[in-house]
Amino acid sequence: MSEPIVVGISGQVSAGKTTAGKMLQYQGFQYARISQAIKTRWDGPKNEKPPRSWYQEMGMHLHSTIGQRALCEETLLLIPNPLARFVIDGLRWKEDVQFFKDRFPTGFVHIHLTAPTEIRKERFERREKDISFEEADGHEVEQGVLELHERADAVFDNSTDDKARLEAFLSRVLERDCHAD
Repeated sequence: MSEPIVVGISGQVSAGKTTAGKMLQYQGFQYARISQAIKTRWDGPKNEKPPRSWYQEMGMHLHSTIGQRALCEETLLLIPNPLARFVIDGLRWKEDVQFFKDRFPTGFVHIHLTAPTEIRKERFERREKDISFEEADGHEVEQGVLELHERADAVFDNSTDDKARLEAFLSRVLERDCHAD
């Protein structure tokens, strides 16, 4: 049996990771975010979404205590059928990339999204309210992302909000690197 196509998406705050992941989900990929595994520790009201600041603090705590491999393992458990293609949104550390490369050596594709700071700030401010862009982008948990573009199989400059352009990029990468069905 061949490995499933596994797409890992990294990028700085508001670079478009979730948009890309949701595009792939719409194309039939299963979808999970590393932040979903982090959220299992939320002890606030179940009907309330934790603020970004909580995710970042908890993410950093987990990074330094249980480690990224354990967190990636927990994220993988969120995929209903790990034998079918899926996307993982929110890779932030080189250990995240290495986990999926080790687990799926022939099926893993790492995509990294970039966008200029001002564009990311505009996107962020349209949806986030609990902390400033500068706080979120400068948080320690986000610093590992800066080295991931060098490790990526494909890098996309997502400086426009042209979703058709992003979708075409994803299709090209998957066809080229994964021979997607």
